[in-house]
Amino acid sequence: MKKQIINILFLLGNILTISCQETPKNETVQKNKKEIQSIDDTVTLKKSDTMLNIEEIKKHIELQKRLETAELEFDDPYEYTEKDLELALKVIHIGLLNNGFKDITDHDFKLKMQKIFNYERKYSDKCAYNWYYLNDNNYNYILYGLSYKLDNEILTAERLKFGSFIEIGNYFFSKDYHFVTIIPYLKNLIQINPDNSYKIKLPQELISRNKYLFTDDKSQFPWLVTQDEFFMRSLVTEFGYTEDKRLLKWALENTHLPFFHTYAKDDDLEELGKLLWTKDCNGEIRVHQNTLDLLKEMSTPNENLYIMYVAEYLTNLEHLNANKELSDAQKAKIAAHLMYWGEQYKYDKLYDYNQMFMGHFWHYKDDGTYDKEFKKNNYYGLPKFKEWYEAVKKEENLFLDDQTIPDSPQPLDYKHKARPIRK
Repeated sequence: MKKQIINILFLLGNILTISCQETPKNETVQKNKKEIQSIDDTVTLKKSDTMLNIEEIKKHIELQKRLETAELEFDDPYEYTEKDLELALKVIHIGLLNNGFKDITDHDFKLKMQKIFNYERKYSDKCAYNWYYLNDNNYNYILYGLSYKLDNEILTAERLKFGSFIEIGNYFFSKDYHFVTIIPYLKNLIQINPDNSYKIKLPQELISRNKYLFTDDKSQFPWLVTQDEFFMRSLVTEFGYTEDKRLLKWALENTHLPFFHTYAKDDDLEELGKLLWTKDCNGEIRVHQNTLDLLKEMSTPNENLYIMYVAEYLTNLEHLNANKELSDAQKAKIAAHLMYWGEQYKYDKLYDYNQMFMGHFWHYKDDGTYDKEFKKNNYYGLPKFKEWYEAVKKEENLFLDDQTIPDSPQPLDYKHKARPIRK
């Protein structure tokens, strides 16, 4: 089966190294490409866009019976062709339309890709962020491999496994029809009767994903978060999509962050980190302000577990230090934004957390490396960062006053108990 995916990739032209270059403006339009007429941000479909060549589909369904899998081998195996893909995408498109999917313009599709998947074609070759471009000037699709980071290497059979390719949810975006799918097989998409009448049957996740992502159909949300949890969570944790507050809150509430008495568990902190920041394909760190804003909204002086977890995440910087893909500059940016968010509570009388964030970081985590990065980056434009960080340098280290382990997690208030110092 692994061989089939390689055949698919080679089929769409010579396999390119991972690239983020623009498609040539004079790109040849393939004969079945959907022609979009955009007027006042509406899309008009031609009749040909909803017509299928049933005889050709029947022929390719029969051919696909000889596709090799991990369990089946043939003396004359069939290789999945560009035509197979073209027919499947046409079937999916019509099936989506029949299920209430509304076509969007190229412009809106690009905006959605940027907003949800953080995909921008301006990036250089070094920041493909797992986007694979397969282009023979006639067929152009985008393939996203969720678990593969090949860093400009040529795609080879050794680096791609077809079984896991489907299982882990690798996503295939059609730039022509504006939807996301996985590598599709015709027999799983359409049922053809003896009289050539047919019925298109798409998996519900394919319908719901596309209506939610590209047509803003929020009615799909309840089904997706109960039946398609991995995909929905990956939008936040893998792609850093935090614009949908409902989705973000669901992701937070469904992250395992149990009450802790001494220290939070490493695995829990790691999962929290996926919600707090993302490393983009160009190496840029995005600390998710939407996540921090929501954590603040969901916290109170008496229900402060989320605040405690962010403090614990900063206390246990090993999570960042263990990440070999992060430079000191990138770690400093993450730490700075999280500290700045937490330091607000020091100046809120309802919380009065004192040295829980910047104070602890300065006394026990910063050997000067981070301070240097903060200054170098002009404190990341955070208005009060310099003022607050300079202030903690002049304060007495309150952690030395009391090393008593509290019965339950609580703010670092020097007038009460201090949490033990992790060295």
